[in-house]
Amino acid sequence: MARARAPHEALQLDLQRNTAVRLVEQVVNTLAQLIASGGLRSGERLPSVRQFAQTHSIGASTVVEAYEQLVARGLLVVRRGAGFFVAAKGAPTAPSLSFAPPEPVIDSAWLLSEMFADERVPIKAGCGWLPGKWLDDDGLHQAERRIIRAPGAQQVGYGHPYGYAPLRQIIAQFLAGWSLEVSLDQILTSHGATQALDLIIRTMTKRGDTVFIDDPAYCNLVAMLRMADLQVIGVPRTPTGVDTDQLEILARTHQPKLFFTSSVLHNPTGTSYTPACAMRVLQSAERHGFWVVEDDIFRELGQPTDPMLAALDGLHRVIYVGSYSKTIAPSLRLGYIACQRELARQLVHTKMVLSLTNSEINERLVHSVLTEGHHRRHVDGLSAALLSAQARVNARLHETGLIPFTTARGGMFSWARLEGCDLSAREIADRARQKGIWLAPGDFFHLSHPGQPWFRFNVAYSEASELYDFFRTL
Repeated sequence: MARARAPHEALQLDLQRNTAVRLVEQVVNTLAQLIASGGLRSGERLPSVRQFAQTHSIGASTVVEAYEQLVARGLLVVRRGAGFFVAAKGAPTAPSLSFAPPEPVIDSAWLLSEMFADERVPIKAGCGWLPGKWLDDDGLHQAERRIIRAPGAQQVGYGHPYGYAPLRQIIAQFLAGWSLEVSLDQILTSHGATQALDLIIRTMTKRGDTVFIDDPAYCNLVAMLRMADLQVIGVPRTPTGVDTDQLEILARTHQPKLFFTSSVLHNPTGTSYTPACAMRVLQSAERHGFWVVEDDIFRELGQPTDPMLAALDGLHRVIYVGSYSKTIAPSLRLGYIACQRELARQLVHTKMVLSLTNSEINERLVHSVLTEGHHRRHVDGLSAALLSAQARVNARLHETGLIPFTTARGGMFSWARLEGCDLSAREIADRARQKGIWLAPGDFFHLSHPGQPWFRFNVAYSEASELYDFFRTL
């Protein structure tokens, strides 16, 4: 009967010191290959940490880290008091990271969820995010390196209920630049602007209340309001903001609790308020006693002359919502609310009940990006690139038979209708998907039937010739 190999006899790895590959990675990769090839058999015990370190003249901490990585991968198992052993064949392995979504159905649920996961369609003309190369990846990487070097105590535990105070101070300074003076207890952070809107809905409304929104509107907001069982009424959007005459008529008739509106680079139309429109909306809110929720996530990409409702109103009847997802990275999911002091306290209570605090690590990352001195230049470059792309896309849409809602003002979106076609927007979107093109039909955003087919185009993804060739075939 063959003598069982002692653990230290079975392993003599060829580790290279003068290479860019860390010793830990070399140990992990070599052991994984030995296990896969049968050089290390199921159930075989590995050398102790001390033996392995002595044999290969490396630090014990390197061996511990390598062994633990292999345990995490399911290739090794630990037996208390006995050591590390090769896992049995057929032992559970890490799940695959690939995801094969079902054949999509073009509806609002697809736009809200499946579109984020499905990578099969190459031309994402209807999506709601920017390509990674357009975002502030350099600033984010620098911030990540600073966070890693920070003391461990700053990276564990819950954050502050209102959010990381230095970040809220930066937000207060940003708002002061628009002539809106706020104190730190008037600002709270949120898990993106989407959670900020949800906190406002849950705190300020009850079932059956009437709320107004822009029409067309941000499709996630429409879904949230309907899930809250609210009566949702649309105020028509115009190239200069909203139809203030209609707002006045509707407010007299329905007495809304809240009006959700975007003052700058509205999603999906890309339009911004004029100063006259802003003043009329605030006057209507004062006359009829409703709150205005200013969804202002594109403020950094707008023009210096674009009015801020919260600044004009002084947060008397305006609740301000901002975000950093569009200019830094959506993966950080960092938004914020600025409002009256007592309302902020109520919103924080709702936030803590639903989700406790935000991730302070993410808040510190955003703070670092905003203070390292590169972000302003990044935003200026991004704004110029989007304005240029929007002008090009609008011109090509017009050439192809689509009519843009307004002239290029910057931001991510162009909103256009197709003339001379008997197909509905959803039928067109389904045909486009079969050609490798994702479109966002207008009825995802409209509360009322839009008549002619409308589409939202993300200008960062809408310069492929195949997109315009498709529309010409209609």
